Amino acid sequence: MMLRRALTVVVTTAALLLTAGCSDDGTDPAGEEPAGEQTGNSDDGSGVQDAGDAITMAEVEENDSTDSCWTVIEGTVYDVTDWVEQHPGGPDRIEQLCGVDGTDLFTGQHSGQSQPESQLSEFEIGELTG
Repeated sequence: MMLRRALTVVVTTAALLLTAGCSDDGTDPAGEEPAGEQTGNSDDGSGVQDAGDAITMAEVEENDSTDSCWTVIEGTVYDVTDWVEQHPGGPDRIEQLCGVDGTDLFTGQHSGQSQPESQLSEFEIGELTG
């Protein structure tokens, strides 16, 4: 029950931040005209990626600590930083995924289980690219 509340808070907060950054008139919140369609990665230097971004393995490898923990599972990149301390099996289970392709570790532990796969989907930030 505690986990469900924590995830609700995170999702609600993210939705509020997204809503706060949007306007109805096509301008950004500062009143400037839109810069046009962006291509590629939308990492603004904050380390935050938009879901669906193309992310290189080099970028994943840069996020190899509990302060910023990205992993690749079956070609999809996940930012599991917030999950490190919440993982029921302990933080060391997630720490070993930081900055690497964790497909074998994840599927070896959770293959076919709907709860872990559903939980993981909440942390998706993009797709691995060559």
